[in-house]
Amino acid sequence: AVVSTQSGHYGRDVRKRVIFKLGLLAYKSVNGLAPMYLQELFRYAHHGHVLKLTVPEVNTRYGQRSFSVIGPKLLNKLPIAVTSSINVDVFKVALKTFLFNLTVAEIEILIN
Repeated sequence: AVVSTQSGHYGRDVRKRVIFKLGLLAYKSVNGLAPMYLQELFRYAHHGHVLKLTVPEVNTRYGQRSFSVIGPKLLNKLPIAVTSSINVDVFKVALKTFLFNLTVAEIEILIN
């Protein structure tokens, strides 16, 4: 029982680290701080008064896991207090704080 509890905790930490890395790369891409080939994956769409990133439609599980899909989807789901950070260092702190406070169910909603 102890092993499964520890592996469950470890699994959440790994998942949060992956989300953090994806979120950071997406933030850098949107703000012109990533290589051009990554920046080109992000497109904006207007939804009323809200500016959101366009998430491409894909038909395969493999496609759903691609950065061109998960990056915009993740940034769209983050709170404005995180995504509107003035620089990378502020974004990192805001994202870590946000992720630290999430439950397992909230992590699943964030990435699905």
